[in-house]
This record gives sequence, C-alpha cells and structure tokens, in this order.
Amino acid sequence: MLEKIVYPECICCGKVIEKSRSGLCDECFNSLVCNDFVSRCKYCSYPLSRGSNICGRCFKGDLKFDGGLFLFPYDECGKSLIHSIKFKDRIEYLEILNYFGKEIEVFLKNKDIEVVTYVPSSLYHYLLRGYTVPREIAKVISACYSIPFQKIVFTTKPFKRLLSKTKSVSDRKKIVKGFFRVKAEKKYKSLLLVDDVFTTGTTVNSISGLLKKKKIADKVYFLTLAMVLKN
Repeated sequence: MLEKIVYPECICCGKVIEKSRSGLCDECFNSLVCNDFVSRCKYCSYPLSRGSNICGRCFKGDLKFDGGLFLFPYDECGKSLIHSIKFKDRIEYLEILNYFGKEIEVFLKNKDIEVVTYVPSSLYHYLLRGYTVPREIAKVISACYSIPFQKIVFTTKPFKRLLSKTKSVSDRKKIVKGFFRVKAEKKYKSLLLVDDVFTTGTTVNSISGLLKKKKIADKVYFLTLAMVLKN
C-alpha cells in the first residue's frame, strides 16, 4: 500500500513504477512507441501487409486529404494515454510527441507545410476542460518544426459527446455535416490538420474537403496521435 502512495501506477496496466514516461511503465511505453509496421497506406498511414500501398478504406473512399500520419494505435495503452490527457488534465503526457520526432520529421519532409491548424472541440467541451488536445498538439508541432500556427477551423454547434459515441461511418458523416466551418486570411499551398484520434476518417476528410472547397488550401495533410485499427 505504501508503494502506491510513494510511487505512481502505470495508467495502462496499473503496475507500480518508480519512474514513468508519459504515465506509462517501460513495457507499456515500448508497446506504444516501438510499432514497426511492415507497410503503411500511402494516404492515411494505416498498417498494411507486405506488398500493399493503399488500404481498402482509402481505395474505396472519396479522399479529400492528400496524406496523413498517425503515431500509435488506439489500443489499450493508446486509449489509456489519450484518456488521461483529455479527461484527467495530464497535458504533460504530450511529451510522447518527442519520441516520434523522427517519424514526424520524415512525414513533413518535402511537403512544404505553410501552416498548422487543428480540429476544434465543441464549445461545451472547451469550456468544460479549458483546453483542447488537438490545439495543444498543433502548438507543439508548430514550435518544434517552425511552422506557423493558426486557428482556421471553427465549430458551428455546441454538441456534447454525440460524435465520440458514434462509430459507424454513415452516422458520423451525418453528425459532422454542417458542424465545421473554415476561415482564413490567405490561401495556402499546403496545410497540416492536427487531431487526437483518427476513428473512421470522417472528420479529417470532411474538414479537408471544406478547406479545399473554400480555396484555403491546395493540399491538406493530417497528423493524429492515434488511429483506431480494425482487428
């Protein structure tokens, strides 16, 4: 019992540890950052078997974004980490981004990103938490890679948790439609859109389409902390 008071517990497995990295024990941390995928979809970075270069979702879908990168799977450890950041105010756990510096740098190379922006939360959640995770991620990316940061995407409805509770693509499309608007002072050749979790891609794809329709960006790339992977 005294150990639990003196030392923290891993936010994923609950193991008592002397020192954590982003709230995780060494085993859980390594399972998160050491994913060596054989191949990834050239558009959304979904893990693929050897010899493939595009996932079924991107092959069938009407893609509005030009490419993207997720850092780790939204599995047990990934979900525990993001839950702690979003709902337990552990913003410091975003230090996890430091361990993906090489992957992010390679992804950004030759894309000539002119501005980084983010997927906003509803007004309700912003007032509830006082911050939004995608915005905090975007600020880190902006500072680390010297890319200007700007709020370009806005919400139009103060809904609560409808989207986070909805998993089907068709239902998410209905909720997302009309929920976002975009506004910028100038047009960009290449833009980076940041979010925390890529579930079905509906949100990222919808906003990418808006940015292009309103002639705010010629190319839109996305970066998310995690992606929901199908079993």
